[in-house]
Amino acid sequence: MRSKGWISLIVPLRKAGGILFCGIFLLTQLFPCVVSAKENQINPGSLYALSAAVMDGENGRLLYGKEADVHRANASTTKILTCILCLENGNLQDYVAVSEYAAGMPDVQLNICEGEYYKMEDLLYSLMLESHNDSAVALAEHIGGSVEGFSNLMNEKAAELGCNDSYFLTPNGLDKKKGKNFHGTTAYDLGKIMKYCAWDSPQSDKFLQITQTGEHSFTNYEKKEKNSFVKGSKTFSCRNHNAFLQQNRNCISGKTGFTSQAGYCYVAAVESEGRKYTLALLGCGWPNNKTYKWKDCEKLCSYIDGNYHYRQVPDITSKLASVWIKDDENNNFDLNHKTYVRPRVKQKITKILLADWEKLDFKVNYPTSISATKKGTQTIGKFQMLVGNHIISTQPIKIDCPFGRRGLDWYFGTIARMWAGT
Repeated sequence: MRSKGWISLIVPLRKAGGILFCGIFLLTQLFPCVVSAKENQINPGSLYALSAAVMDGENGRLLYGKEADVHRANASTTKILTCILCLENGNLQDYVAVSEYAAGMPDVQLNICEGEYYKMEDLLYSLMLESHNDSAVALAEHIGGSVEGFSNLMNEKAAELGCNDSYFLTPNGLDKKKGKNFHGTTAYDLGKIMKYCAWDSPQSDKFLQITQTGEHSFTNYEKKEKNSFVKGSKTFSCRNHNAFLQQNRNCISGKTGFTSQAGYCYVAAVESEGRKYTLALLGCGWPNNKTYKWKDCEKLCSYIDGNYHYRQVPDITSKLASVWIKDDENNNFDLNHKTYVRPRVKQKITKILLADWEKLDFKVNYPTSISATKKGTQTIGKFQMLVGNHIISTQPIKIDCPFGRRGLDWYFGTIARMWAGT
């Protein structure tokens, strides 16, 4: 049961504009906004992928999911996390030493050799354009000190991003098991990681530059005296294998992957007519069905572009009921005086991507009266914006209290005014 003196506001938002109507809930008038919506939800139809997720690039909301929370092997899509960790924790001009372990990685390889050096930036192109497994391990050892150390960094970053069903053991995505756990993630978690890489990381611009590059050429380096380096004799050329970049003009980044356990996998970032969203596919066919992932991607893009549109978020601040500040030392020295203050909330989101059948809800909780404590700004409640059960935003509700609590001086002043007849 909700306690008296608190208000809660739910505001559904639908397609046709924003018709406000009044309702009374407990002590406060509320102004829901209602617009027409389709009766039935549309889905994109059947997909080849065992798991799929489409996520809003602005707020991380799952727009569509098919077994989106099932933990599966994810192959070389892992390398988007490897790349962003290297960008955030290393220097592009670092010289990366190649160990025997790194040089011994299975295909796909750059064919680097133990004792060679490469610039970190060049290995990142190798990692993302050609998906070289040996480059991934060399980078991991350089940043994390060892593959195990880098694995810890991967799992820490994944947890930081809210990836609750991911477990990373290798920087290249090769299948590996430790105890009962195996290297992998979920389609939803993979979408979260891509969202971070493409838009949220301080290194997003460089990440996009690397993953959008068509070709990149470089050389190895040889170490000389006093830790100086000169270009070596080996030359390499990498070509981007993310075919969706050419197939769909709205794709801004992506990474393919395949292992015998994972099947074909893919993750992408898309920007389409102002929309920002990620696509993630796991177990999207096995040989000889390499093109299934592109068909699923096109189907999901068509689904989002055809059904999801931006809606303006109504400003609810002016609809919030004023708060009675009890026992405040008002300037009138009046025991019966009542001070009311309008609460305020900063709505950071002004528009949101919604399907025609979805509702945007507001939940507002704060007391309609509080006892005065001190003069100044105080937080008295919270404002939440939701679509279904997904919380899009949570903001504090604040008031600017003009007076502090009544003290002895204030009461003496009141008595003095009464005696004086003023």
